[in-house]
Amino acid sequence: MNKVFIAYLLSAVIMLSLMSCSNNNNTIPITTASDEALEYYKEGLELAQNIRGQEALYYYSKAIGEDPEFAMAYVQLALVQTTPKLAFKYLNKAKSLIALISEGEALIILATEAGFNGELEKQNDYLLTLLDRYPNDANTHRIYGNFQYGLAKYKSAIKYLKRSLELNPALTQPYNMLGYSYRQIGDYDEAEKYLLKYIEIISEDPNPYDSYAELLLKKGEFAKSIEYYRKALEIQPKFFASKIGIATNLTLMEEHDAACDELETIREATNDPGILQQMNFAKSVVNVDRRDFDQAIGFIENNISISKEIEDNLSLGNELNSLGTLYLMQGYNNKSLKYFEKSLEYFERSDISQDLKYYLRRQLFVDTGWLAYLKEDLETLKKYKEKYISSAPQALNLNEIRNVHVLGGHINMLEHNYADAIYEYNQANLENPVIVYLIGSAYENLGDFEAAYENYFSAANFNALNNLNYAYIRKIALDKLEEF
Repeated sequence: MNKVFIAYLLSAVIMLSLMSCSNNNNTIPITTASDEALEYYKEGLELAQNIRGQEALYYYSKAIGEDPEFAMAYVQLALVQTTPKLAFKYLNKAKSLIALISEGEALIILATEAGFNGELEKQNDYLLTLLDRYPNDANTHRIYGNFQYGLAKYKSAIKYLKRSLELNPALTQPYNMLGYSYRQIGDYDEAEKYLLKYIEIISEDPNPYDSYAELLLKKGEFAKSIEYYRKALEIQPKFFASKIGIATNLTLMEEHDAACDELETIREATNDPGILQQMNFAKSVVNVDRRDFDQAIGFIENNISISKEIEDNLSLGNELNSLGTLYLMQGYNNKSLKYFEKSLEYFERSDISQDLKYYLRRQLFVDTGWLAYLKEDLETLKKYKEKYISSAPQALNLNEIRNVHVLGGHINMLEHNYADAIYEYNQANLENPVIVYLIGSAYENLGDFEAAYENYFSAANFNALNNLNYAYIRKIALDKLEEF
């Protein structure tokens, strides 16, 4: 159940609001021929920093209107897009202007491009060079801290985010990411401290309330979480992330109809195709949780129609992959394989680099590896693992290494080498609750029922935001707990 990783989405999360706008020897300069463009850019940057990308769109577009060669406005415009086609369009435009800008800006664009293409090692190299060139720029430390968070290196993220605040205590976004980082390592007290400080600093912005609500969701405080999501919406009714957060809480409270009703209000507020696709995906998640797969599939099919209407082949490939995942969850292996393979056709047609196309094509070995595991086809699973490793054009990136461990875990489960399976799965993506459940299964087969219970409990109470894998495994894990 490896949902295709569209790299630009991760990049958008970790690279938003890249820089300050002061031009001195300690900070990355901003190249523009227009003072008016710079002012619009600053306004967009402030909004984007607090996850108000749709509002930032207006200001970035105005900045480009004043200066059509404003490279950083294009890269920021790319990062707030809701569909991949437009994200790549504006990033490519930014890169075309790279000869006109400073080294620091060029490094930012190249790092963003590497992130879009899933080239994490290359992205890391560019960002480390940026740190070396601008060691006293608080935002370079913030950027790298956010990047480390995206790699699930949370303690490293904390180090760089704290350094960014030491260099510039006026920054606000590090408080948000420190809250998330501490949450990820299970230190909810520290997470709460930073997120409440974030609320205190910018109390008139919706994102601090949304972030704190997500912490409350993770802790299982669903009613209080909804209260804070509502506070975010009182400030900005079109802060759609909070509506999705409310729907997740309602789903976990077994109020699935109310969750869908909450999501439907998004349609009344926007006609943005990317936002509507997010709404449909969230509705699919709700319906997987209540085991109405026909409805879940219907919402992904709606997304496929949207992707066709906007002629976005990368988006279409991703939606077809989601459809394959839904059929896999039901045990319809042939249909699942059909849609996994079909997704690759549209990735090939999309206007992305050949390297990214090849990266996405190779993910088929991971998707079909899940199929082989569920069919208990050990030989095919071993073959897919070998092909996944050998087909890599260069050293595996961190996500690919984790995928190799997933396949290795599957192999050891089928060979009844449960201790080795646990070792492999623990090196995989532990933000996937299905992997946590499988670790529980391996412990149960070893006769370590206490460890098994602990992992089943974690999978059942993962409380992930709008997560298809969690929607699938939650009730399976709850049923398993009843056996203990």
